[in-house]
Amino acid sequence: MDDPHARITAAVQTGDHPAADALAARLEQAALVAHGAGSEEALHWSEVRADLAMFAGDAERSCRTWMAVAAARLAAGQPVDAAPVEAAVDRAHHQWGRITDRSRARDLGPALAELRGRVPGRRQGALDHVREQLRQLQTQG
Repeated sequence: MDDPHARITAAVQTGDHPAADALAARLEQAALVAHGAGSEEALHWSEVRADLAMFAGDAERSCRTWMAVAAARLAAGQPVDAAPVEAAVDRAHHQWGRITDRSRARDLGPALAELRGRVPGRRQGALDHVREQLRQLQTQG
């Protein structure tokens, strides 16, 4: 089994999420060294790691990783309406809504709102949704 995606999938299927993430992290680091932070190769492995966090039930880590992917794509000069940028922000937004620890969600909210302000996406009212959810989190303590 030489395909790293197959090895990662096998690890996830057996519930070995740490092994799957460790392999993806090594591949991400190798891609960073070989191709640079904004490269599609490095961003691919970052996206894989964001999905792995989701599969492992770690919505906060998935959200943070998707936000970092979006920021890296923007820093690499991709436009705010590019499909991969919008997808990363949409996924970050979705994962943020799955964070069960109110304090952690509250802490991430302003960064997501700032990112959503830059990348509104195609879903009407997405930024308003983040702002409203953040207001609720702040008033609920």
